[in-house]
Amino acid sequence: MTADTEVRLFAEDPVGFFGPSRWRMHTLAPDRLAALQLAALRMRYAELRDRIPVLRTIADEQRIGEIGTLDDAAPLLFPHTVYKSYPVSLLLDNRFDQLATWLGRLTTVDLGGVDFSGCDSIDAWLDLLDARTDLRLAHSSGTSGTMSFIPHTRQEYAALYRTVRLDALPDGVPWREPMDVVWPGFRTGRGGIDRHAGAMAEQMADTPDRFHALHPGSLSADVMFLAGRLRAAAARGEVDRLEIPPALKARRAEFEEAQRATGAGMARFVEELADTLGGRRVASLGLWSVHHAMATAGLVRGIEAVFAPDSFVFSGGGAKGTALPADWAEPVGRFFGVPRPRLCYAMTEVMAVNLLCDADRYHIEPWVILYVLDPETGDPLPRSGVRTGRAAFLDLMADVHWGGFVSGDEVTVDWSACRCGRTTPGLSTAIGRFGGNGGDDKITCAATPEALTEALEFLNGALS
Repeated sequence: MTADTEVRLFAEDPVGFFGPSRWRMHTLAPDRLAALQLAALRMRYAELRDRIPVLRTIADEQRIGEIGTLDDAAPLLFPHTVYKSYPVSLLLDNRFDQLATWLGRLTTVDLGGVDFSGCDSIDAWLDLLDARTDLRLAHSSGTSGTMSFIPHTRQEYAALYRTVRLDALPDGVPWREPMDVVWPGFRTGRGGIDRHAGAMAEQMADTPDRFHALHPGSLSADVMFLAGRLRAAAARGEVDRLEIPPALKARRAEFEEAQRATGAGMARFVEELADTLGGRRVASLGLWSVHHAMATAGLVRGIEAVFAPDSFVFSGGGAKGTALPADWAEPVGRFFGVPRPRLCYAMTEVMAVNLLCDADRYHIEPWVILYVLDPETGDPLPRSGVRTGRAAFLDLMADVHWGGFVSGDEVTVDWSACRCGRTTPGLSTAIGRFGGNGGDDKITCAATPEALTEALEFLNGALS
């Protein structure tokens, strides 16, 4: 294997590089990891600099030619606003051809041959992109009044979940058999967390009968966009003036069913799971608040320890708008029948599910370069010791868009080896939020359930 081949394998196929060992992924010598990351960063920059207009513009403005160190890329990390830098009128007026032109400035995927003239909704636009390209856009919840679109690909999600599924096995054991997946949400969707449903279905469940979703349909991007507009209209006292697009009116029955499923559907869901999957080993990923609601619905009905104790449950995503009890994990573990859910720190912009270790650190996946920035200057803080600042990331798995971005999260990182034995940088669980750039409008999945409920109630009420 040549050095170039090794670097590409490290960035694009972690399981191919490390083998079926999550432990090996997180116990590289720090100098070795830094060298691999720098080589992969140089590779990505060389490949993408002149093919992504936004990256080229920023690089020219910063006069950045070659990358000499990891910190050299810090000025190239995109602010979150890049992914919603189009006029919102393009969504309101169904100008999806122009939206595709905007998207083409952020990705190397050629969209010139795709005819968007027949798209009359965001869902239809995303359907066409899914069908005609390798892109799998992940959109934000829309609560800011517009939507961000992150240009991930199917290949990225597949590579991520080839890695994630190793967490269901003893370390070093390769994946061989599919397993049942419990998904407490819509079966499909294009939101930040909803794209993970498709990846889990393909990479873990393998067949449709092994994927068990709360709702059999798809979470509508148009409804989430309506939710953002609804909140903005409510703040102005203009809800009665909010118009519903004709394409949404034609889908009334779909949205009525969605409202029923997201209301009383959880009780029926947990009862069906107990009847059909009782005692079986399952995998589940969801927001903390949704897993807690699921557990509550089961426990009040006397349903607990539903699945095999070696099932694995990933919970994360924050609890925005929801007050969770401090001991929320206890009922979740009791309902699922596992010692405890596995906590993770993840976000739409990065292909990583960073797991919490026994020493209470979220360990950053090796193909993701972590930056902790001075909140005042934006300069990267030293990559040593314990540092607190704004989290930023460069996702080396991204090969058709630039994987660097600045988040709104205030984090504390410990760059030293963890007492759990892992050597990858670890974040404290005390993760806060900055206001201003990147903070209040962080792309988040946590607002989705509340915003969806509001939008469906408004939509179905207006169509009655």
